[in-house]
Amino acid sequence: MRAHRCRAKARRVKDGATRKDVKIALVRLLYERGYSREQVVCLFKIIDWMIQLPRELEPGFVQAVFALQEEKKMPYVNTIERVEREKALQQGVERGRHQGVEGTLRKQATLKFGELPAWADERIAAATDAQLDDWVVRILEADSLESLLGKH
Repeated sequence: MRAHRCRAKARRVKDGATRKDVKIALVRLLYERGYSREQVVCLFKIIDWMIQLPRELEPGFVQAVFALQEEKKMPYVNTIERVEREKALQQGVERGRHQGVEGTLRKQATLKFGELPAWADERIAAATDAQLDDWVVRILEADSLESLLGKH
C-alpha cells in the first residue's frame, strides 16, 4: 500500500512539473507578445486559475515568474499593488482577531450570565479591541453584565 502511495505521489509531482513547465511557457508568451501590463495581469490571473500546481511546485513557479519579470522589465505586481495587498491582509488579520475575541467574550458571558440581552449584545458589537481585551480579562471577576460592560 505504501509503495502505491509513493508511486501516486511521484506521478502527481511529475504531472505537476509538466503543468508548471506549461504554465511558465504561457506566462513567458504573455511577456513576449507585447501585451499591455493590464492585459498581462488579466491573462495571468486566468492562467493561474486554470492551471493549478501542487504546493511543493509553487515556489519554483513564482521564482520563474520573478525571473521573467526581471528579464522583461515588466513586474506583475508593482510596489503600490503589493503594499495595498499587504495592508488589506493586515486589516483582515486584525478583523479576524477582533471577531475571535468578540466571539470568546460572547461565549464567556453567555456561560456565566445566561443569554445576552440586546443591550449587552449591542455593546459588545460596538466595542473596540482594547475594550474587548479588557472585558475578556475582567469577566472572571465580574458579578453581573452591568458591572462588566457598564450601565446601559
